[in-house]
Amino acid sequence: MSETKDRILTVGIDLFSKKGYHNVGLKEILAKAEVPKGSFYYYFDSKEDFGIQVINKHSSIGLFDYKTVLEDKSLSPKNRIIQLHIDKIDYFKNKACTEGCLMGNASNELSDVNESFRNVIAQEFNLWQNALETCIIEAQEAGEINKDIASKMLASFILNSWEGALLRMKCEKSIDPLQDFVSGLKIILS
Repeated sequence: MSETKDRILTVGIDLFSKKGYHNVGLKEILAKAEVPKGSFYYYFDSKEDFGIQVINKHSSIGLFDYKTVLEDKSLSPKNRIIQLHIDKIDYFKNKACTEGCLMGNASNELSDVNESFRNVIAQEFNLWQNALETCIIEAQEAGEINKDIASKMLASFILNSWEGALLRMKCEKSIDPLQDFVSGLKIILS
């Protein structure tokens, strides 16, 4: 990927995380990325194409971080799942409970009005769920999590609950929903 394209996408992640897709115009993207309009259209067919690529880039960065914790053999599989979310609480606390998850935000803003966005966001969430499910299966094989619970359903439940906790965190401007999530997660995984 070229340095210019990467810079434009990084600006997109920042702006979309803070303001949403519809509240960011091309002029603002170009100014912050310090590129002319022609450079934007060299790399992206449209704002929609750009938005989809922003979601993909954000997801790949986040998924790498997600997997780094979920595959960390210095912790047991169950503790990796818990630690992943504890670490994220500190991240959102440092951001004053703003922004939330770009994919969750984009899902709320775009999934009902744009099929392309809906499909990309669903696909990316499935990648995250699959990474979580892999760790859950490992925990089940280690006897840390009940094998009678379907791993796919549990991964879906954890991811969905986390996304809901992020929404509440944003509207309440408090990490309490995230802390409640981790407390509940510890009970569910016991």
